[in-house]
Amino acid sequence: MAELVFLRRGEEVLRFTLDKPRVVLGRGEKCDVAVPDPEVSRQQVALITTDSGVDVEDLSGKGIVVAGKKVSHATLSDGADIALGQWRAIFRAKTSSTDDDAATEIGQQTELAQRGSDGPRITAQLRVRGTKETVHKLTVDSFTVGKDSSNDLVLNERYISSRHLKVVRHENRFHLYDQQSTNGTWMGPVRVFEAEIPLFSTVKLGETEMVFEPTSTTALAAGAKGGTSYEGLVGNDGSMRSLAEIIERVAPSSAAVAIFGESGTGKELVARAVHNRSTRAEKAFIPVNCAAISKELIESELFGHEKGAFTGAEKTHRGAFEEADGGTLFLDEIGELPLELQAKLLRALESGEIKRVGAARPMNVDVRIVAATNRDLMEEARKGRFREDLYYRLCVVPLNLPPLRSRKADVPLLAAHFMKLFTPKGQSVTLSQDALSKLVAHHWPGNVRELRNVLHRALLMRRGHAVEAGDITFQANTSQALPPMDVKAPMAAPVAGQIYVPGRTLEEHLQALEKEIVLQALKHHGHSKEKVGRELGVGRSTIFKRLKDWGLTGGEGETE
Repeated sequence: MAELVFLRRGEEVLRFTLDKPRVVLGRGEKCDVAVPDPEVSRQQVALITTDSGVDVEDLSGKGIVVAGKKVSHATLSDGADIALGQWRAIFRAKTSSTDDDAATEIGQQTELAQRGSDGPRITAQLRVRGTKETVHKLTVDSFTVGKDSSNDLVLNERYISSRHLKVVRHENRFHLYDQQSTNGTWMGPVRVFEAEIPLFSTVKLGETEMVFEPTSTTALAAGAKGGTSYEGLVGNDGSMRSLAEIIERVAPSSAAVAIFGESGTGKELVARAVHNRSTRAEKAFIPVNCAAISKELIESELFGHEKGAFTGAEKTHRGAFEEADGGTLFLDEIGELPLELQAKLLRALESGEIKRVGAARPMNVDVRIVAATNRDLMEEARKGRFREDLYYRLCVVPLNLPPLRSRKADVPLLAAHFMKLFTPKGQSVTLSQDALSKLVAHHWPGNVRELRNVLHRALLMRRGHAVEAGDITFQANTSQALPPMDVKAPMAAPVAGQIYVPGRTLEEHLQALEKEIVLQALKHHGHSKEKVGRELGVGRSTIFKRLKDWGLTGGEGETE
């Protein structure tokens, strides 16, 4: 079945299925789709569905602009757009949904039936509090509320107009349009005429309240805002709900938090969630990647230095502890911190005192520490590479992030999130069922970061309005990209017949060769950037920068 995708200032706000022979668009409230724009006539256009296609007819008498041309009548082709003031309606010959359920009877008033789908979304409900409380499942794309019996939801209350408001659902948000009601639609003390309302919003009509909420089985965390998303963490798996509940409990305190998880699971997002849900949310959140700074400079980065403290210290420098005073300091890859600095960090945690390099006196700071690592710190402590007393000081509250392969049911939710994030503005791109099945079947060694990159790449490589299974590609294991290389062998030995790719420039060939050399050297030296830099004759920071440029490092260190 055909559909219209409505855009306002380039942003998609509504999808409407052409499920009637004649559909009228205009500013008037009796139109099938009311477009609230002063440039649009009360009845602007009519779309007429015939056996041969869909025709558009001008009702304003001024002509309409279809696909950039002003006409009075036209047959719509797939992708053609209709100008409606600041709005545009894009015609799609087929809806993006494969589910096209029939509506239940309006008189039942217990469930509003789904006409189309906009990708994975949570099950929501509308709680109506008036003379009595009722709950209605929301599985529609749009519905109307009012006293008149023609509304989808009838509320027989004296301060409610016959046709009071219209609600249009787009993913997990609802767009509310007041239909020129007499007594208004209110959110708190504010009267609203048009608004986007997220879940957990309360709307008041006369003496009746309507609460938009997820059903109890889909809330990510009891009492936490958001349905399948909590402070940027997307998922509905039990482990993610438990994680959100723990964050809600511990965030208001000043206890140190240690986050454990594989690379790419979103440890920095969890750290930011702890900060955002705490009493320190208005203060600074300072992230420091302990693996990205040379051991000669890490002390200065953490604690600062005085002018002239060492060669090159031309002015006084405030360290991360000072920058985070009153807020949160996030120490990513804490397992990479040199042993000699671990003692100073422990003292700062115990006493709240820090001392700049070259300073005569210490200073007091109030900082909450959140640390993260993909290593087993207890095992590192047994091997003498991490202080056991620091481990227990950091692990007041340990948080464990599950790998993506252990919560495959969240892949569709994450896929929908990244599709929305990376789809160009003004375009509507869907994910085919075959592509989604391919994503769910993948093992995801790179976790959520890998899924993000795969979907970003697929959106760039797609050929149509949908991401198909053929657009989904996974990077091959870098250890299998080339045969094992003898680091002492001449450079020319592994090149012949292996590196040349038709269509590449010499610069691109050299960059590809450099990447393979660095990756294989990292594997050879157990992913020690310091050893690789020493062997290749470059600084450790250069190796880290290359990995960052190649997308193999992030807030949590390189993908292994």
